[in-house]
Amino acid sequence: LEICRPPPQTPPPTLSPSFSPTKLPTAPPTPAPTPHPTAAVADGAQAVNTVLYPGSVQSFGCSRTVRAGHAISPSTEKYFCDHLDMPTTQDGIWVDGLVISPAHGKLSVAKDLRLYTHNNCVNCDCVEYLLEGRVDASSAWEEISSGDLPWKEASICRNSRGELVNSTFESGDNDRCYESVGYPSHSTPYLDYKYTCLRTRGNNRYHQLGRIELAGYILE
Repeated sequence: LEICRPPPQTPPPTLSPSFSPTKLPTAPPTPAPTPHPTAAVADGAQAVNTVLYPGSVQSFGCSRTVRAGHAISPSTEKYFCDHLDMPTTQDGIWVDGLVISPAHGKLSVAKDLRLYTHNNCVNCDCVEYLLEGRVDASSAWEEISSGDLPWKEASICRNSRGELVNSTFESGDNDRCYESVGYPSHSTPYLDYKYTCLRTRGNNRYHQLGRIELAGYILE
């Protein structure tokens, strides 16, 4: 005999699915940071070839200083520092430098340090430096940058004394001999600046410099 049985029943649909749909779209990936970002500067800031000139200049670490003010003047009429009888570091290194108070009396943001060679004495060039800033005369100095200068291990041409320097915010004077160190991500404003030569090429008794520029923005 053939036995008839009813077909198996279909199970009812699931009321709650196992996986809920995503309610929010996945966030886009974060782009990689720019290796050398350019820091934003306030609107109305004035871009200049140097925030230092005109200004007052005071040297330190020198037993005799010649033409300190010429270190920032718009020519290569050199600054000269004699270390004779001055104390040295524990390593026997003479250290000297310049404190510069710009005449404009406004805060500024440094973007590019440029050093122009003097007319002679290759071993009198500064090869290791420290650049600092402060917001007023009663504030502590804060480091902006330090390290070896690009010409430390390289020969570089010489500027004759008294040559005019025609530079811009974007570039130093390419008709003159100079090296530069840029600070594209620096954005802290300062009123005064302190440039320290931590070592000359030959740890020479003399430190000489044609001109120092600090391209940047003067804040209004």
